[in-house]
Amino acid sequence: MVWLIFVIVLGVIVIARIRAEQRAGRWSWSKFFFSLGFGALECVIITFPLLVMNMNSRYFWPVYGASWVVAILLFVKFILIARKWKFPDTRTLPQADQNDRNQPPPR
Repeated sequence: MVWLIFVIVLGVIVIARIRAEQRAGRWSWSKFFFSLGFGALECVIITFPLLVMNMNSRYFWPVYGASWVVAILLFVKFILIARKWKFPDTRTLPQADQNDRNQPPPR
C-alpha cells in the first residue's frame, strides 16, 4: 500500500515539473524519454543480481554491492551529462518578451 502512495506522489511531482518546464520553454520529449530509459537501466542493473543469483551464494553480496557501485557511478555521470544540456533561449519566446515588458527596469 505504501508503494502505491509513493507512485502517486511521484506522478504528481513529475507532472508538476513537466508543466513548469513547458511554461518556461525548456521542455524536451527526447530528454524526457532518455531520462526514463536511464532510470530503467538503473533498475535493471540493481535488480538483475536479485533475479539471477542465489542469495546463499558466497558471490552474491560482492556482485550485488558491485551492481550498486556501478549504478551510483552511472547516476553521477548522468547528472554531469544533464548539466551540460543546452536549453533554448527563452528570451526569444513571445511570452518571455511580454513578461519583460511588464517588468520594471532593473536598478
